Amino acid sequence: MDCNRGSALPFFLSGLGAGIGLTLLLAPRSGAATRRLIGKKVDDGEKWIGDKVAAAQDSVQGCVKEFRDRVEEMAR
Repeated sequence: MDCNRGSALPFFLSGLGAGIGLTLLLAPRSGAATRRLIGKKVDDGEKWIGDKVAAAQDSVQGCVKEFRDRVEEMAR
């Protein structure tokens, strides 16, 4: 288990912002269709972030358990 990995969230948010900007500049859609597309992408991003948060929580819980086990073993 790697308890020291970095977060991909800043990269995701940067990519999301760039994608939205490019969508607005290059989309051959009407304003309403573009807004729906952006809304869908934001919803997808929220789901992705929720999945990453859940994975991070699991990872932290695993690290805490591993640390607790090591401390208990050293205390014996």
